[in-house]
Amino acid sequence: MLTDSIGKDLGRLPGVKLVVKRGGYIEHFSGAIQSGDIVIKGMNAILIHAGTNNMSRDRDPHAVLYEMGRLLRVIRLANPNVHVIVSTILPRVEDSWVMESLIKCYNNLLVNVCRETSVMLIRSYNAFRCSKAASGVKQWLYANDGLHLNARGAQVLTQMFRVHFSDRNIQQRRLVLDAEGESRALRASNFGYKNAGY
Repeated sequence: MLTDSIGKDLGRLPGVKLVVKRGGYIEHFSGAIQSGDIVIKGMNAILIHAGTNNMSRDRDPHAVLYEMGRLLRVIRLANPNVHVIVSTILPRVEDSWVMESLIKCYNNLLVNVCRETSVMLIRSYNAFRCSKAASGVKQWLYANDGLHLNARGAQVLTQMFRVHFSDRNIQQRRLVLDAEGESRALRASNFGYKNAGY
């Protein structure tokens, strides 16, 4: 599993190696795989939860999507048989009024990329949203900095990821987690989404 500091406190997942790049950008993972610092040869599955720092720096969903697409190509070159899983970017409490529309735009663009590149998608965004909160975000799942997750938030994200890594049919199914964390199988031919906002 490749993640920026959002995933630094994720719980243990049996048989899963967690690679955390604090303050990392998507391109850091691409470079680390290309240089051999991160070896994915022989892996059955790889989960990516990254892009928050890119969005904060670039403020451009298309620029972030470009880097994610590049990372996916690097992964496929290094291990053509690995099953790739991508998690959407989470909302932020700290600057939600600025970042929300950008993150939602990116997450919606990511749906198409995942569909076109045979990548699983975890819709983690909605699990951290709350329409009743002033910020629109479940602040009780975040640390005081409004950016990183607290223990409860890390537990929610860990559980969403656990569903994918415990799925015995990963070779034949794509899974999408809804806002409550429940999973449903989607046939490869019916992997499109028309609903925005995750």
